[in-house]
Amino acid sequence: MPPVPPRPIAALRRATSPGAARAGRAALPGVALVAACAILLVGAPDARGLVFASPESEPASERPPDFPYWDHVIQRRYEGPTVIYLGAGAFLTASHVGWGEVMMGDTILPPDFGWRHTLMNADGSGADAIVFRAPPDAALPSLPLLPLAKESPRPGDEVFLIGFGRERAKVIEWSDAERVDFGFEWSAKGRKRWGTNRVSEVDRQVAQARRLTDIFSVVFDAPRSRDETRYEAQAAHGDSGGAVFVRRDGEWLLAGMMISVSSERAHPSNASFYGDSTFILDIASYRDEILRWARPACANGADDDGDEKIDFPADPGCASQTDLDEREPVAPPTKSALAVVLILAGLVVLVGSWTHAYRRGDLR
Repeated sequence: MPPVPPRPIAALRRATSPGAARAGRAALPGVALVAACAILLVGAPDARGLVFASPESEPASERPPDFPYWDHVIQRRYEGPTVIYLGAGAFLTASHVGWGEVMMGDTILPPDFGWRHTLMNADGSGADAIVFRAPPDAALPSLPLLPLAKESPRPGDEVFLIGFGRERAKVIEWSDAERVDFGFEWSAKGRKRWGTNRVSEVDRQVAQARRLTDIFSVVFDAPRSRDETRYEAQAAHGDSGGAVFVRRDGEWLLAGMMISVSSERAHPSNASFYGDSTFILDIASYRDEILRWARPACANGADDDGDEKIDFPADPGCASQTDLDEREPVAPPTKSALAVVLILAGLVVLVGSWTHAYRRGDLR
């Protein structure tokens, strides 16, 4: 049986519907995390968010320990899909999620209606990613800039997923002439959860509608399978725009953004099954453009003032990473310098008046 085209996970205004995706590629609005579990043997429990291989393996806290960027993953207002706060007033989400008001804690932040940018591919086509900003006078939280991965993940790398998507509800059964599959129906509402998975493929593109996006992918593995991770998770409706992190040399880096899911078989569109894939925008492919549009001058990796020094702290014109200008401020003149300027100005005026009088014949 040929692969089923990836199905978009609806975001905000749309119900889940098949996307115009090429075979073997995927497009997926909104996704939530549904984790692997041994539920096939014990029946259908109530919805509890991510589903894990056993109760002992479920995280003790909804907020992961020793992870510094939990508050950078937020959502659109009105229980919308997921948005990533890049820092310094800039946000990243999937284009199909759209830009608009976001929730940061209990605060509603409006967008700057005069500023937004779709990330572009090398051929000039638009990717399924949009950067937008809060207004210049917005009261922003004191969160650090989110570090962006310079290199794409490698197959086998474990990644860390965070989103506001649907959760697992009940176990469902699906069959065709070849086999019977079991999966997990999505709950009616989502909430912020985290999980893990392992990179299966890299250096791919997914086509949906008129967008083409560089991606890597992960597969939802069954319990006790070779590639299962401790908190094995799969995306669902509402996770579009969700963050995917990788840890390198002890540092957490934003490696991707969830955009779509896909199944090899014609499974129901409101459920997750073992073997399903989550498609994740590759941040490394768009890093330079994100830095250009979403970073202040003192954190964008460019020599904006031409002094051959780049960003804070190397550039003396940068007071911090959030400084908007690399140029060194011009010191105000001292009192003595100001006095000299005034004297010289007075002499210029005096000489000018003498010259004018001489030409009129007043000076003999």
